[in-house]
Amino acid sequence: MRIFFLLIIAAFLGMSFYTGLRGWQALPRRRWLRVAWAAGFGGLTLSMFLGFFLRRSGVADTAFFRWMQHAGAGWRFAIIYWFCLALFFDALRLADRRFRIFPAWVKRHPGRARVAALVFSIVAVPAIFAGGYWHFINPATTRVTIDIAKPAGRLRVLRAVVASDMHLGETIGRKRLADYVRRINALGPDIILLPGDQVDSHLAPLIRENMGGELKKLRAPLGVYAVLGNHERYAGADACTAWMEAQGIRVLRDRAVKIADAFYLVGREDDRRRKSMAGLLAPLDRSLPVIVLDHQPRDLGEPAAAGVDLQLSGHTHGGQIWPVTWVVPWMYEFHYGHGRKGGYQIYVTSGLGLWGFPARIGSKSELVDLTVNFGVK
Repeated sequence: MRIFFLLIIAAFLGMSFYTGLRGWQALPRRRWLRVAWAAGFGGLTLSMFLGFFLRRSGVADTAFFRWMQHAGAGWRFAIIYWFCLALFFDALRLADRRFRIFPAWVKRHPGRARVAALVFSIVAVPAIFAGGYWHFINPATTRVTIDIAKPAGRLRVLRAVVASDMHLGETIGRKRLADYVRRINALGPDIILLPGDQVDSHLAPLIRENMGGELKKLRAPLGVYAVLGNHERYAGADACTAWMEAQGIRVLRDRAVKIADAFYLVGREDDRRRKSMAGLLAPLDRSLPVIVLDHQPRDLGEPAAAGVDLQLSGHTHGGQIWPVTWVVPWMYEFHYGHGRKGGYQIYVTSGLGLWGFPARIGSKSELVDLTVNFGVK
């Protein structure tokens, strides 16, 4: 794990150096301009690493350090895009040596052409991020219908809203949460399900902004249920559980509850030491449908073999930002959307909130408006 982390650091430093050097070479030959470029580029690269460590440590809860965290998060993604653009323009330059693809103006004014390419690159990335931010603040409502063969007593149809990965904290504050709550309640669900990562990294900003006051406004006749995700473990699993329970959210930690004498809702711990699925299901009436909340869509053979009817997960964010959107499908059997293994079904949501940087590029923030039909062969 340490070697992998060092490789990631080396890759980011390499991309930063290459991109910074190519930008420096494209600038007009003015000393003050090149010095300012080097200082700014170096400072933002440093913020990328300081922001990461400060975010994980939680030692500095001040406006300056919060700005450093946000700047570092943005730079992590910006440098990837600028690196790709630098490679693109270098590839064009190499192609021109063989195929003469550049227009005459570029030949006559190579210095201006380099500056134009630099300005385009500097403007293009913020424009892409602005579009990604728009996708983040305007979450989609994804309507999903799933049929389960088992009857659920007198309950024929269940309307659930699934809202995973809100990541409440510094990036997603009370104002955004109020919008989430309004959108969830507007769908008029029978039950609200929160499959993990309600908390981002620390409880302090949630308490400071009284976000609990917004969560208490969630309304569903069958209740609001949640499981913990990996980020609640970072923030303190027991403290997060107590805080959510105080807001009227029932947190299921390796526990099953019968809902309306119609179906079982099982919540799993996000921990390798958790109980087995077979052990959790052993005392249940297996003639009733079993719906599982499990934050991470891993080891799906276990719930499939145990006879789970439907699993709801999050965690992947659908990759959130390109090029991670290309990597995530290789990491999970089902990384987004509906999947099936025999009688077992799973829906993995891309999540309502996000992590690290407020943008969605190649993925979407979503609420899942889920309709479950019981007793359908």
